[in-house]
Amino acid sequence: MRSFGLVLALLACSRFGLAARCELLLPTGDDGADIGIIMIPGANYPGERYIPLAKKIQESIPTARVWFGITEGWLVDTPNPVEISGAINSCRSQAEEQNLGGPLYLAGHSLGGVMLEQYLQSESNVEPISGVLLYGSYLTDFILGDSNNYVVPALTVVGELDGLTLSYVYREWLESAATGSSQYPVYIAGGVNHAQVGSGDVPGFVKDRDIPAEMSDEDAHLVYAEITSSFIVLQNSDLFEASVVSAATSKAEESAAYTETFLAPFREAALLEADGDTSEWMIRGQEILTGATDADGLKVIDLVVPFSDLGDAKPSVEGQDCAATVTTYATPEYDWDAFDAGALISSSVIKAKFKLEDVVREELCLPAIQRKQCKDINEEAYKIALEMASETARQRFERMGTRLFFLDDSVSPWGPGWEYSTGLHYSSVNETHTSLYSTSLISEPDFIITVAAGMHYCDLLSPFRALEWIYITSLVGK
Repeated sequence: MRSFGLVLALLACSRFGLAARCELLLPTGDDGADIGIIMIPGANYPGERYIPLAKKIQESIPTARVWFGITEGWLVDTPNPVEISGAINSCRSQAEEQNLGGPLYLAGHSLGGVMLEQYLQSESNVEPISGVLLYGSYLTDFILGDSNNYVVPALTVVGELDGLTLSYVYREWLESAATGSSQYPVYIAGGVNHAQVGSGDVPGFVKDRDIPAEMSDEDAHLVYAEITSSFIVLQNSDLFEASVVSAATSKAEESAAYTETFLAPFREAALLEADGDTSEWMIRGQEILTGATDADGLKVIDLVVPFSDLGDAKPSVEGQDCAATVTTYATPEYDWDAFDAGALISSSVIKAKFKLEDVVREELCLPAIQRKQCKDINEEAYKIALEMASETARQRFERMGTRLFFLDDSVSPWGPGWEYSTGLHYSSVNETHTSLYSTSLISEPDFIITVAAGMHYCDLLSPFRALEWIYITSLVGK
């Protein structure tokens, strides 16, 4: 009912001339070809807050007549499907009245990018568009599926301090690479955050979820503008002199290299979490519990299974001549993310089924040791994530990030208590520290149900989730 009321309000605004409108920024020079950009704002961002970025983009392409349409006056300063067509058409009409044309790009910040993707679901809306520019936004899987082979060229730019969007960049980078085309680049913009696409006061919900800025808005706008100009020049190379195209190529290569380096720890951590039907982190987890490696004759085979199969999956050990092969099972679980926004893409918990270390050490002809906890594996995940992080990210985390510390496991007395536990348990202690503990389940070697005897089940922190804690979660809202 509330959404129906919003639609009525939007229609009423349109009926009485209160719909979103366009403020046209004319080209700053007379040389070169016309190029148009129309900006759709983020939620709760008045459109005029993008004028400083627009002017930086104009300055960054001095050999073209870049005109900018700034859409303003959205109901509650939020882009929506009802007003977007009128706002874009208003910009196009005003440009035509000024005899301005050329390739036309639609730009969107945050929710504005999502609204553009919905708008371009119509073929008639796509026809006049040369490409899209997404700032703190991306080609959502919710609307488009997991292919970035989009209907028009698309630039995705996300700040390395973008607390709202950074988690999705690694996925989008992979999806764009899978297209085999250079038309859909995904870039990390160094040193800037989500809010700095705009300017002025930051909406409260953005401030609570963004990472603090490390440079001025003016400098941030230059970072975004230079990446944008290189994309536009390369998309329209026939309109520019060779020296301009060469400079744009160098900038694009620099942006691609920076992004690949930035995302390298994310790639490494993601592959540890799960790689197809196995989890390397599960193999390491069994080694940590057992206190043994392949040097001791231990071989671990892990199988990733859906949650529906996890209940019946039982770890096993086969030993001979003081060597043992252990089979473990894992189910990575992920945040509910129906609208492909506002979550983390790493596993929120790995439901892990290990063989009890007592049984494995006996097969390896090793003496008994004090049993480890799931806590020990989680501490190692956190340590490895810190080692993976870049020096810059690690220093930033150590300077202002919320630290994790690990409590002893909560041992469930029965299977369903572990199987249907709510995952890892975080508790904020103060502004600088958060505690975490895991639910576990242990069955002794002489357990009455033979098939379930000698097991050690854990809720695990993935190294990938630990890395996202270091880069994102521990820093937002500071």
